[in-house]
Amino acid sequence: MTIDEVCRSFHIDRETLQTYERTGLLECGTDEKGRPHYSESALRRLGMIHSLLNAGIEAATLERNPVLLNEDGNIGERVMILRRQRCRLLEDIHARQQSLDSLDYLIRQIKKEGAQR
Repeated sequence: MTIDEVCRSFHIDRETLQTYERTGLLECGTDEKGRPHYSESALRRLGMIHSLLNAGIEAATLERNPVLLNEDGNIGERVMILRRQRCRLLEDIHARQQSLDSLDYLIRQIKKEGAQR
């Protein structure tokens, strides 16, 4: 696939794609005319990058843990990193739920005070 085809398929801009290349997250080959060309393997890797980013894993974490993007990487290590991220997300959900509960309490209190007037 060409760079334009990849950008359209993955709904990303050229700058993002080139950033992935500069940081070593993604490798791009060239076609017979010397133009950038992405192999099936690179496309699978890009799909994994997007899935991991959508799961809340930061690009810097991917750079520090290349095993996450290695299809032949250590499965146990990959799962451990993903489980840590899952725990972080659950902690964030819990904190946000506490914030929602606090807001709900305040809303009830304000309504209650308004009804008493």
